[in-house]
Amino acid sequence: MPTKTNNLDTGGKSNLSLEDRDEFAPTMDRFFNERELTKKNIDALFENMKSPKEISSFHSTFGKEVLYIYHTHSRESFLPYLEETDIPEEAYHSKANITLVGELLGRALERRGVGTTVNSTDIVQELATRGLNYNSSYNVSGEQVRAALKDNKDLEIFLDLHRDSLRSDSTTTVMNGVNYAKLLFVVGTGHEGYGKNLTFAEGLQTILDNQYPGLSKGVIQKSSKQGNGIYNQDISPNSIIVEIGGVDNTVEELHRTTEVFADVLSEYYFHEEM
Repeated sequence: MPTKTNNLDTGGKSNLSLEDRDEFAPTMDRFFNERELTKKNIDALFENMKSPKEISSFHSTFGKEVLYIYHTHSRESFLPYLEETDIPEEAYHSKANITLVGELLGRALERRGVGTTVNSTDIVQELATRGLNYNSSYNVSGEQVRAALKDNKDLEIFLDLHRDSLRSDSTTTVMNGVNYAKLLFVVGTGHEGYGKNLTFAEGLQTILDNQYPGLSKGVIQKSSKQGNGIYNQDISPNSIIVEIGGVDNTVEELHRTTEVFADVLSEYYFHEEM
């Protein structure tokens, strides 16, 4: 099955959300008037953060941390955990957000022998502290990525995790009778070296298509005409945005996907030429 790649410059149709097409930037006050967390679902949210059983692996990075996970839009949250709202534009929270998904993915990778650093910095708080607006998010996260690479030359893969703002019918799939959050890869074409980032994303997509058809919506290419266009991907040839699920997905669905994605990432790392 061919790798699914879509370049927005060509006018092709895509599943990319309005938020990503137009670089939707909420005002900063929205983040400091957040919804309360739902009591009925919050226990399940944090229960999944407990370390699951160790996975036997013949592979290891032998103490080296080679993969870096971060979250430029760190407060992107999920509606099932927010009180009295079903509005995607209100799905932001300082605690229950995409950084928890990053922690799940990081733990899953560690259990497969891939040394991983997870940066769960609250970028919104950093912006507020420095008097910056939401449009500066990539500048701030980029500073942290560059600092991490300076401190650790072993880092080879950089994943910026986001969640989509589309609804569940576009961000959820069923495999073996169980719901999973869909994946989507975004590659910025606004720098000269984007071809290597694209090759990396397409390599992951090929494995997903072969082993878990339908779990990923494909690879989206975005130029500076659609927004930032670089997304800090000029830092490394193995740097991409990964969207995991959308505003309606539950932590159970997200957790299942992080386990599968960790399998794919570890296979790519240990069996492909990095």
